[in-house]
Amino acid sequence: MSTIEPMVPRGPLDWSPWPEPPPAPERRPRRWLRVTVLVVLSLLTLAVIASNFVTLPYYAIAPGSARPVESLVTVSDKSKAFPHRGDVLFTTVSLYRAKTFDAIQSWFDHNIQLVPEKQILGSTPPSQLNQQNLQEMSQSKDTAVNVALRRIGVPEEGKGTLVATVENNTPAVGHLNAGDVILAIDGKPTLLNQDAVAAIRSHKPGETSQFLVQAANGKQRTETITYGANPATKIAFVGVTLATKDSHFDLPYNVTIDSGQVGGPSAGLAFTLEVIDTLTPGDLTAGQKVAVTGTIDEDGSVGEIGGIAQKTAAVRAAGAHYFLVPASEAAQARKHAGKHLTIVGVKTLEDALTALHTLGGNTQALGPPPSSLQR
Repeated sequence: MSTIEPMVPRGPLDWSPWPEPPPAPERRPRRWLRVTVLVVLSLLTLAVIASNFVTLPYYAIAPGSARPVESLVTVSDKSKAFPHRGDVLFTTVSLYRAKTFDAIQSWFDHNIQLVPEKQILGSTPPSQLNQQNLQEMSQSKDTAVNVALRRIGVPEEGKGTLVATVENNTPAVGHLNAGDVILAIDGKPTLLNQDAVAAIRSHKPGETSQFLVQAANGKQRTETITYGANPATKIAFVGVTLATKDSHFDLPYNVTIDSGQVGGPSAGLAFTLEVIDTLTPGDLTAGQKVAVTGTIDEDGSVGEIGGIAQKTAAVRAAGAHYFLVPASEAAQARKHAGKHLTIVGVKTLEDALTALHTLGGNTQALGPPPSSLQR
């Protein structure tokens, strides 16, 4: 018969038939492991902090906003402004000097793009970038108002066609200089830029014209110029950029656009469409949210912009269903548009108006475009 040791009391409620085992040997803490972990954590913390201060030779472009233009446009005579239900949205990007953290973030967020600073700055010092962008915005607003007023048929006046620049190796070299004013072509006055454009386009490459020119010192002369062929379009050209000298519209009220501190020229087309929508009856956007981006030139051309991927992301977040973009950037915008945003590529103001009409917008108040906006 087995021997069973009697139960020995070990505490008030603790009884056991077995003897208490010997105590386990004391384990020394691994101090080296604790020190290593602390060092690693400290280095990681310092790296995160440093990433917010170390500036890289890049700029980060991130999605900005897509906001209605209507509240930015003011007409001094409010009786001339027509209400409309829809919204033209202008789009922005957020541009800032990139830091290490931004570079890391861009690896995981395809809406953030890092661009070499040379591509953003060119020859502009960083301290002057903001001022340059604001200047571009100011010029863009002036051009947008001019193009819009011209498109709705407001009478325009000017004192001649100003030669802004002369391209190298073109027919204008030796005949025209920057600052010259073209007063007439073949005896027909060219008091407006569009007058000169129409006169030039009425000719074929190889033909000649007589240009009555006034120099910056006030002296007049006549230049005989033989037209060349535009390398892109093959139509007659002389190789200059033109503008109307002292251009103004016969308008009893003022139209202004308040863009705040937003800079750059890429809202030009959006501003133009909103001014047209404000000054004409009907609704260009058929009551919908239509986002728009693209620069605008005096002849109605729509130019490329930067950050199309980021602007598309902003438009999606704003809930718009249509986005008008420069035609050359439409394919890239579609890559970021998703399933519910339709991208429409446009090359000119007339393309944009046609697109809005197709969407149901009311363009009946607009007649045919003037010659300066026909392309």
